[in-house]
Parts: sequence; C-alpha cells; structure tokens
Amino acid sequence: MKKYKWITHKIVKETEDTISIYFDTAQEVFSYLPGQYLNVKCMINDELVIRSYSFSSKPSDKFPSITVKRVARGKMSNHLVDNAMFISIWEIEAPFGNFVLENQITEQAQIVLLAGGSGISPLFSMLKSIDKKIKMPLLIYGNKSPEETIFWDELEAMQMERQLNTYYSFTSNEFTSSEINHISERFSLPILHSIITEQIEMVEEAHYYICGPVGLMNLYQKALLGLNIPPKQIHTEYFALVPEENFVFENDDISKDVIVNYFQDHYIKDEVQTYECTSLIEVKASQSLLDAMKEHHIKVPTACKNGTCGTCWALKTDGEVRMVNNHALTEENISEGIILLCQSYPLNQEVVINLS
Repeated sequence: MKKYKWITHKIVKETEDTISIYFDTAQEVFSYLPGQYLNVKCMINDELVIRSYSFSSKPSDKFPSITVKRVARGKMSNHLVDNAMFISIWEIEAPFGNFVLENQITEQAQIVLLAGGSGISPLFSMLKSIDKKIKMPLLIYGNKSPEETIFWDELEAMQMERQLNTYYSFTSNEFTSSEINHISERFSLPILHSIITEQIEMVEEAHYYICGPVGLMNLYQKALLGLNIPPKQIHTEYFALVPEENFVFENDDISKDVIVNYFQDHYIKDEVQTYECTSLIEVKASQSLLDAMKEHHIKVPTACKNGTCGTCWALKTDGEVRMVNNHALTEENISEGIILLCQSYPLNQEVVINLS
C-alpha cells in the first residue's frame, strides 16, 4: 500500500443520492485488483476523517473511480456527495482488501455476483474485468426501483449485448414490471434458489461474490449454503463494520518491549520539520500494538479498529506477532511483513515495527 495525492478528473451523478468520483493519477503507476478499495482522508469541520470506498472502475481504466452513496449519519459519504465537486486534491491510501476476483477463477468457473444497493461498487469492478467470452456472469441485484439502481444504464447495456445475465429485485410499492428478470418484491430463499439453479449450469462449481446491506448478504449466504455451495467458493465484503471474532488470546502474561520507527512533525517558526524517531515502548499483556502506541503518544491513523479498513497498517521487520482479524490485507501483503496494528499482538521481545 502507498499514499497518493490525486486530483479530480470528473464527478458523475449516478442516482439522486449517489455519485462516482474519477481520479486523475497524473500518470503515476498504480495497480489494484477488482474488488479492492482505497482509503480517503478529508478534513470535515476541523476533524480528520478516514473512510474506505471500493473501486468501481476496473484496473485497466485510465482514471480509477469510487462510487459514493448518501447514507444516514454518514459523515464522510454525505460530505462527498455534497462537496466532491469542490475538492480538487485527494489524499489517498491504497490498495486494500482481500475480496478480489482472481484470473484463475474466472478462467475456470462461472461467476455469480450478488449485490444490494451500493454494494454493487466492487462487484461492478469485477464485472467489467471478466472476459465475457468465456462464461457469461450472473448478477442478482436488489434495489428499491430502477431509478435508484446504481449503474442501471451500463448494466442494461451489458444485458442487451448478451455480456451479462441479470435478475433484479425492486421493493418499492409503486414499482410494477412485466420483465421476466424483474421481481416486484424482496428476494426470498425460494426465488434465489430458483434463479441460481435455472441460470447456472454447474451450481456447485461456480464462485459467488456478495456485497450489500448485512441483512441481504446474510440471506444470500443462507441461500447458497442451502444449495450446498462449498464455503470456499462464497466470497463476501461487508461495508458495515464486521463484529470482532471472539478469541482467547493466549500468551505468557508478560509485557513485551517493542521498537517502533516512525516520523514526527515539529513546527519551528511556523515551518514543519519532520524527524525520524525510534522509540522502545512497553506493550502490556493482551494489549494490541495500536493501543500501546497510542498510550506512548505515537500518532497512528485509525478508523474501524476491527481489521476491516486497513488504515493502521504497518511493516513488521523483525520478531513475531499474532494478527487476530484481517479483512484488509492480501496474502502478498502479509508475506511482505505488513500487519494491522489494531489486530496485532507481540509474541516475543524482538518485534520491530516501521510506521509509514
């Protein structure tokens, strides 16, 4: 992961309460995988706010994009929907996420995308990245109405060009349709079972990617498990905070001394001077590295604190740690020594951490 300063290329209004932000990377080399996300930093009412948004563009697009929907009490989302057109420079950290579409899977198996609302964003990136000539993907997508369906025109165009097979659920009381792929009610287990078994030739060999509201995601997963889909072929991405997994952290109940290398800014006559610092901090038994650093007044950016956003990533260069939850880092990240501080606990006295 790296930090970037991108500029606005364009803002596109997708629905009444949804926009897509296209970034100009100034031709800086940047790569990501379909399904991954970035973190955006904004000052809102003198408060630094960091939030995660999935890429809705495909990796080969010249201008990477995210899609943002207004939500109740959504400090960042509502700020962006109202003010994105006035923002010219963006502070970005990316890419994050292990909810990704891998080429070897698309080459061998049919892909089924199950979405709800703005959960279409990472799935749209996946959809645009799939070679439709191999096997036509199936999209199952729940919304209130066509007018509130993000990427409606693009999805309809793909359907017309036989690049996509789509089934919609529209829950608005005012909605009526005679289209065979329009369902004027919420998805149910029988409906989902019927769609999947009729449209997918090898149901138990397909791969399923789910993103949307938690209730709908749970319904999708229940439907797939009811069809005996192997859990390893069901991939999920939660936009809402994922509850921490219960765990018993077993250690020797001894505090660990950890070396932390970091940068610290000092203001001298209104000029910022940055110093490289090294501190030896005590990490108490069963205390996360993040909590210990905060206790020792080392500034670390954080957001979700449950291993979902990836904001508190750091590089472990020595020693052993246990990372409890991880919904942000790929296997490649982990092999490089990258950890999430909020979820990591030192296991010996040799741990060395480098902050970006």
